[in-house]
Amino acid sequence: MILVLSRKALFVKVGAFFILTLATLMLGACQSLPVKIRHTQNTGEIKPQIITPVKPSIPGPFTVSFVGDVILHERLRKREDMTHEGYDKIWRSLQTYIDAADISYANLEGPVAPEYGGVTGFPMFNYPEQIISDLKNNGFDIVSTANNHVLDREAKGIRKTIENLKKNDLAFTGTVTSSELAAQGIDKWYGLTPLPGTSSYIAWVSCTEMTNGNPDKEELVLYCYKDREVIKAIVQQLKEMPDIAGIIMTPHWGEEEKFEIELGRKIWAHQMIDLGAMAVAGSHPHVVQKIEDYQSKDGRKTFIAYSLGNFVSNQPWTPNKASMMLLAKFKMNVLRKLEISDLKYIPLWMNRTVESDGTSKFRLEPVWNFAKKPADAVKIWREQTGEKYLLRSSEQADLFFKK
Repeated sequence: MILVLSRKALFVKVGAFFILTLATLMLGACQSLPVKIRHTQNTGEIKPQIITPVKPSIPGPFTVSFVGDVILHERLRKREDMTHEGYDKIWRSLQTYIDAADISYANLEGPVAPEYGGVTGFPMFNYPEQIISDLKNNGFDIVSTANNHVLDREAKGIRKTIENLKKNDLAFTGTVTSSELAAQGIDKWYGLTPLPGTSSYIAWVSCTEMTNGNPDKEELVLYCYKDREVIKAIVQQLKEMPDIAGIIMTPHWGEEEKFEIELGRKIWAHQMIDLGAMAVAGSHPHVVQKIEDYQSKDGRKTFIAYSLGNFVSNQPWTPNKASMMLLAKFKMNVLRKLEISDLKYIPLWMNRTVESDGTSKFRLEPVWNFAKKPADAVKIWREQTGEKYLLRSSEQADLFFKK
């Protein structure tokens, strides 16, 4: 049944509503509100203007993921040549975390220049271009190209690797195509990754301790110790650039297969952070090494991961198969600079199985249950990367990204 009101009844209801509304407005005017008094332009009448305080919009937080060495030993390549499954199948179980990170980093250990001497494995590496596209198409944003194998195809191999990286739009740091162009500021020793939703960047500076005795005749590689003064100048320059929110150093250094951290590396890392870097994440030993909390001389909280260990490789020994994905969360301060706000890691284990076709299948997995892994691997995680930063379950990892 539809109820139709008479004009009189309607008039009474509208009138009552008007009186109630007016009373509410008058009562509200008597409340204590923050007001700023201003005069109207025409009459000079004083009217209250309610001011709502607005906090400056600060984007973030931002999460960066770090993994170690990408080394295509012959068995990995043969598997891909036969199956065409994609190198990304190796790290497929970690894809959720790579995708969840705002920026993902890896160390590309070797040239990508198959035109020069073909694709080869140890001891003089040369990779197919597919490894670059598989990294780029599966969430990686930047790689280091400064390492001991960088000159395995000489200067022409460096230039071809850079060409392939640029073609696939994968950022890189540590090498240039010309030292003359680098001196002019046209080629850059550093790489940049944009911070989502901002006009700011993270700058990455990579260097290597050595190049396996291969001569760098054209000076296309940045060296951690020999070029220390050059690196200091780069960090100082980046620190003064208003659109650089933070600087991350990724040195390729140390002694292979060793857990000890030499004094020289500690001094270098501390110097770089005191100059203005916000983090150091190293590689080369092929094993994980300790993570250090370090407070810079100007009071900033930072971290140094001396070695990330391996990511993709066929090194079969337990210390080489037990690695990590390091996850760093940064917040942006009012000066639009990044500060570390959280740091965790996911233990990784490389599984290798021999298939019926004779190939070896490689699969990385996150380790949530230490009881299912070799005791010497567990000892490495506990003694090197430690309990403080450990993510113990996929639920904890999911929570890290949601916070």
